[in-house]
Amino acid sequence: MMRSLFSAVSGLKAHQQRMDVIGNNIANVNTPGFKKSRVTFQDMLNQTIRGASRPVDGGRGGTNPMQVGLGVSTGSIDTIMTGSSPQDTGKNTDLAIDGDGFFVVSDGSRNYYTRAGAFDFDRDGYLVNANGMHVMGWRAENGIIKDTSSSSMAEIKIDLNTTEKAKQTEEIRFSGNLDASTAGGNSITVTQAVYDSLGCKHTAEFTFTKSDTNPNTWSVSCKVDGSDITPTPTPTLTFKGDGTFDSSSSNVNFSFTPNNGADQVSFAPDFSQMTQFYGETTATASQDGYPAGSLQGVSFDTTGTLSGVFSNGITRALAQVALASFNNPGGLFKEGNTLFSESSNSGAAKFDAAGKGGRGTIKPGSLEMSNVELAQEFTDLITTQRGFQANSRVITASDEMLQDLVNLKR
Repeated sequence: MMRSLFSAVSGLKAHQQRMDVIGNNIANVNTPGFKKSRVTFQDMLNQTIRGASRPVDGGRGGTNPMQVGLGVSTGSIDTIMTGSSPQDTGKNTDLAIDGDGFFVVSDGSRNYYTRAGAFDFDRDGYLVNANGMHVMGWRAENGIIKDTSSSSMAEIKIDLNTTEKAKQTEEIRFSGNLDASTAGGNSITVTQAVYDSLGCKHTAEFTFTKSDTNPNTWSVSCKVDGSDITPTPTPTLTFKGDGTFDSSSSNVNFSFTPNNGADQVSFAPDFSQMTQFYGETTATASQDGYPAGSLQGVSFDTTGTLSGVFSNGITRALAQVALASFNNPGGLFKEGNTLFSESSNSGAAKFDAAGKGGRGTIKPGSLEMSNVELAQEFTDLITTQRGFQANSRVITASDEMLQDLVNLKR
């Protein structure tokens, strides 16, 4: 039988396998996080008809080997891990990676890795992917992610009944201007809410009274819920000749005890940002306390940190998504459902937060699209079809040659 028949058959098989890969790429053109594959060919063993010979001194020159190839085989099927453009979805829990990292998901027994960040919360508050696998990361303690090591990784979970406890007012910061043209003995009042340890709101009225004897000095008094409170020491606010705050002014501490069972409230006003110029009085105040709040919503940032937004206006970190990296991501084993697992040639997963070690940053509200390029796939489709067709013609021609050989007997 003719060797060309078997070479052509190997060509048909190889091109058919390449067509299978191209078809799979095109089928997943709209699969989020999908990574395309490519096929490379290599020639098979060659039958040596004559070996090479070296030149003979003073005689003939050397000759090259004579070999007949025996066909083609598939050299590799490579996964192309290049990134793709993120598509905005408007869904807060959809995440895309701008970099080389992988999300880590778990079925409870082992970790898998994916670029598809279509996540959501289940009824128990776990962050899961479309297959119900838990998204892995680190949970915050009191709003702080303390440890991002692999040993502290856990399923990301939030309690929808989480509350943010009240914070008692400890500091009040004043800013703005006190009108220097204010006559001695006249007063200016600034009102500011303060909170006790139970989160109850109280109204504090600060009265600035200009001195009759020193135009750069103001006395400060305070009422809370209409009752005078005694500061320690007696506050005196002094300005320099250029209208800026005099740092030598004494620090003041105001305190009162609510009648609702809360702890004593003690706060220190900070007047250092105040000025005294001629012009409109613009003095205002702000404070660091707040009432208790309930969880109203969550959001991600570019570091993968999941923050809770509470009804009292406070935003606190709840967890952070982990990203994995590999020395050879092309060596990962495809598990289906846009999941990968470690292989003997991928290297072990290395875990850390987004933005570290080349893992990339996270874009919330987006999904990474497939990296399949249709123009390239259709071009490969044409060349593959032509290659298959050419190999089939070799079989036809070889058959006709064999038929001619058989006809010699007639």
